[in-house]
Amino acid sequence: MAIPIGAENAINLNDIKELNPNGIIKGDAPGAADTGGGSFADTLLNSINKVNELQNTADNSAEAIATGKSSNIHQAMIDMEKANDSFELMMQVRNKIITAYNSIMNMQV
Repeated sequence: MAIPIGAENAINLNDIKELNPNGIIKGDAPGAADTGGGSFADTLLNSINKVNELQNTADNSAEAIATGKSSNIHQAMIDMEKANDSFELMMQVRNKIITAYNSIMNMQV
């Protein structure tokens, strides 16, 4: 079973700010058009929070089955698979971000 991201491991937006050393935020850059979406950090944080919610739901479902509070094994298995799939997707996105970062860092100027 995957370990859920707890409150003690919550990501602080100030930690992500390092990826934006010039402090350019949506609409601050010259000629930047407002696309209506949030910043990359907000999107990433929302996705991580959604994965965390799915992990917590799966844990609660498994606990309810184990303690006998629920007999809906099908829903518990669905919750666990949703949590597993979302976690695997998040890890693939993380790997792509790291690969892109490394490619940028290896560029010669």
